[in-house]
Amino acid sequence: MSEEEFEKIRDKDHIVLQHIEEGREDVQKITAETTLENHHVSYCFEKLEELGLITVEKPDTMVERIVDGQKRVFQHPKKAKLTEKGHRYLKNEEMNRTEAYGDLSHGELVKKFRELEETVDQLERSMEAFRRQIMKKLEEG
Repeated sequence: MSEEEFEKIRDKDHIVLQHIEEGREDVQKITAETTLENHHVSYCFEKLEELGLITVEKPDTMVERIVDGQKRVFQHPKKAKLTEKGHRYLKNEEMNRTEAYGDLSHGELVKKFRELEETVDQLERSMEAFRRQIMKKLEEG
C-alpha cells in the first residue's frame, strides 16, 4: 500500500475495516455497533473499495433483524469482505501500533497509561451523568 493511499484512510475507515474483519460485514451491523451513521459507513465502503481494501456487494434478498428492540424485515444492506490487501493493511497497522509503544521509554509508557486512565475516567463520569439525565427524563415522562 502506498504512503498516499495509507494517508487517505481516516479513523472512521479503520474502524469500519476492523468491524468487517470481526464479522460485522454489513452497513446495518456496523452502524448498530458504532457511533457512525449509515451514510458514513456507506461512504467508508465506497472509499475502501476504491482503495482495494474491501469488496462490496448488495445482496438481492430480504433480512430479518431485531432493531431497537423490534423485529424488522428489510432489503439486505450492502455487505463487505476484506481483500488480501485489506488483511495486509490491518496486520501492518497492528504491527505499527505495537512497535510505536515498543519504542517508548518506561517513563513515557507510564505517562501514556496515566493519560489513558484519565480519559477513561472522564468518559465514565460523562456516561454516568448522561445515564442520570436519561433516568430523570424517563421518570418525568
